Amino acid sequence: MPRSHLATLGMLLLAACGGEADPPVDAGPCWPLNATPGGEVEIGTGDIDFEPLSDTLEIISSPAQSDPFVEIHSRIRGLPPGDPDDILSTANPKTKINLVIESLGLTLGVDCPANFGYVAATEPGAFDMVHSLHVGFGFMPIDDVPGKQGRITIEVVGSNRRYAKAEKLVTLTASMATAP
Repeated sequence: MPRSHLATLGMLLLAACGGEADPPVDAGPCWPLNATPGGEVEIGTGDIDFEPLSDTLEIISSPAQSDPFVEIHSRIRGLPPGDPDDILSTANPKTKINLVIESLGLTLGVDCPANFGYVAATEPGAFDMVHSLHVGFGFMPIDDVPGKQGRITIEVVGSNRRYAKAEKLVTLTASMATAP
C-alpha cells in the first residue's frame, strides 16, 4: 500500500484508540499515556519527506481531502522507531499533534495519537515519521485563518515509555496550494 494511502487508513484507526498495555491517566480515552521524559521530537512539515518547519505553515487544499489542512511531520531522537511497515505494531511510537489558533478560539487535532512507525533519517540517530499527519480545518470558514498565528504541539511516547514534546508558533499562510 502506498505511504500516501496509509495516512487515510491511519486516521481511521485513530478512532479505535485501543492497543495500549497501560491504561491512560487523567482525561480522554487515549491520552495522556503513562511515560517519563526522555528523547526528543522535532516538528516538521512535508508529506513523505521530513522538512524542518519554518515560521510559516501553508494551508493545503486537495481534492483527496474535503477540508483544507496542514501537514505536520515529526523527527525523533532517543525513542524507538517502531515498524514503519506495520501501523498496528505495538512497538510504534504514539504521536499526537494539535494546532491551536488562540485568536479564533480554535483547537484542531485528534484525541488519540497516531500509531505510525518512523524511518531512519539522513541525520545519524534520528528517525522521521513514515509520513506526515494532516490536521484538517473541518467546516470552519477558512477565510478567517490565513495570517493568524497557530501553536503546533507534538507529543511522542515511545514503546520504551519515554516521552518527548515540542511546540512551535507559526503564521498560517493564505496561498492554499493544491496537493496532488
